[in-house]
Amino acid sequence: MQWLSLLYPIFALEIGLCSAFRSHVKRASETNATLYAYGANSSAWPIAYGVNDGLLYIAQNPDDQSADLTPMYWDLPSITSESWIVNGTFINGTRAGSLYIKPEDNDAVGVLPFARATAINGTVTGFALFATQLVYNNNTQLEAQFWAKLTDTDGVYSLVWVEDGAQVESGSFPVVVKGSEN
Repeated sequence: MQWLSLLYPIFALEIGLCSAFRSHVKRASETNATLYAYGANSSAWPIAYGVNDGLLYIAQNPDDQSADLTPMYWDLPSITSESWIVNGTFINGTRAGSLYIKPEDNDAVGVLPFARATAINGTVTGFALFATQLVYNNNTQLEAQFWAKLTDTDGVYSLVWVEDGAQVESGSFPVVVKGSEN
């Protein structure tokens, strides 16, 4: 009987731990989130939309009208979802488009008209959240190669995708892009 009184609390603890692990859920998608850049010169700076060019910028003030910037909200899928499309909406509720790497603009990250997720010959690419970090799926691995590139406006950096760190311009630095629901 002595052993039973000793084993009962251990058994109860084991059942409690097992049920806690079973209730673990994967990171869900986020809606109406803000994207933030974390790097050497930008600690949690929001990512804003460039009104004149449709590109994305890292700025301490995402509503800087003198720099032609406006803030955005984002719908961010998780890596477990089928859709790898990150869609943006302006704060007034107008849909902006989907996040893209634009090779024609020196691999700047920008927004193009809305896209739909499709698998072509089993290939799935696009952006999604891995925990809170925004990553790109190139169908073989997850990548996060965002950089902040200097612009002519003080305190405003262009968000770019850099595959080869040797091609980085002076004054640029790597950033981690994270999403946070508002």
